[in-house]
Amino acid sequence: MGRIVGIDYGKTRIGVAVSDERRIIATALETIRASKNPLETAKEIVKALSSYKNIDLVVIGLPLHLNGKESEMSQSVRAFATVLVEVLPVPLVFWDERLTSAGVEKMLKGIDMSRKKRALVSDALSAVSILQNYLDSLDRIGR
Repeated sequence: MGRIVGIDYGKTRIGVAVSDERRIIATALETIRASKNPLETAKEIVKALSSYKNIDLVVIGLPLHLNGKESEMSQSVRAFATVLVEVLPVPLVFWDERLTSAGVEKMLKGIDMSRKKRALVSDALSAVSILQNYLDSLDRIGR
């Protein structure tokens, strides 16, 4: 069984997380600065994942409005996903990420982390949250 990658896409920063081989725990990998060129950004993600040879799936957070409808950012995520699968040819699924970033921000504020430090870790932790929620759903459906 291969690893699963979680991505929290943003126009400025992109959080990347990866699962263990048993697909139980998500771990933050890094935060990547987004380029104006989506292909360059996708290549940076592939480079960050280069030490993992057994990636089976990418889970990318899809930002939806609270009512479940897609947002303008949802379309940006979908457009980026089409570029990403060109350089990382594995199946990709979209995962509802409503309130993920807000939850991470609240947690980091709760431990009294400075705004500057939060900016450094929040995207990678959002990717962890997206991926962990996906992994937990696999348990509910019996993997």
